Amino acid sequence: MGKREYKKFDLGAARSTYGTPNFKYGCMYMPWPGRSLDYSHGYVATNEDLRHTTGLTRDMARKVLTIAGSGDQALFYQLNGATKIDTFDVSFCAGAIQDIKSTAIKLNLPYDEYNRLLNDLHFAHSASRVENMPQILDKASPKYADFVRNMDGYKIFGAGLSPNLYQNQILDADEYAKLQSDGVMENKFIWANASDVHAHLVEEYDVINLSNIFEWAPGIMIPTLASLRNHVRPGGYILVQTGCGISIGKNFSQFRMAQEKFKKWAKMGINKQKREDQVVILERVR
Repeated sequence: MGKREYKKFDLGAARSTYGTPNFKYGCMYMPWPGRSLDYSHGYVATNEDLRHTTGLTRDMARKVLTIAGSGDQALFYQLNGATKIDTFDVSFCAGAIQDIKSTAIKLNLPYDEYNRLLNDLHFAHSASRVENMPQILDKASPKYADFVRNMDGYKIFGAGLSPNLYQNQILDADEYAKLQSDGVMENKFIWANASDVHAHLVEEYDVINLSNIFEWAPGIMIPTLASLRNHVRPGGYILVQTGCGISIGKNFSQFRMAQEKFKKWAKMGINKQKREDQVVILERVR
């Protein structure tokens, strides 16, 4: 296993990412390039149709590696039958919001309060002071609880648009109740980016989900897919998804190049829902 997964957050580096704390207005993260992505602010709601995407492999995705994102990815894969879920993300904040969501569900936070929590966290400049957060942090993983408490004055969960705009994508009341009843499974968060996550992996997965990555960094597509080849089982899938309004078609030449390069061990197809929301499916055939 690589050391990056287990490194502790650097409070000084995290704070310097955002600048001087502002307890009235919060401090917005300066987008890449220019600052490290290790502590870039996290999303509290997905912009992807995860019901559809996780449902594409409902009958065979038992072992899953997925980007952590807003924390919804792991929850939807569990709802669709996964029994082992590992997640990864370049930002420590993604691991934190994933843990906060799981803890809130385990604490049986009422559904309406859960939704309000997400909205409040998105706008909060001191996440630890949001309603229900003190009891959530008391039960959350200490590394994330310490991070959130020490980042008061910083808007660490303000990425993207308001979660109110994504009500159709987040957990509905029935899905939330099922997770409460079943119990949210424990999963391992790997603090790494897509191009080096393979260095932290020791097994094969049924499905590897890489969403909202290559439309921003098409140049890493081929080396990333090549490095993950041996970590998806024969017959398994690598899913490359976009839900951010930039269609896969924008970088389709990269997918064509990947299709040609990997034709001896994989076949590629596209599950197209609408122009800006597509899933490229890379199936390992040998």
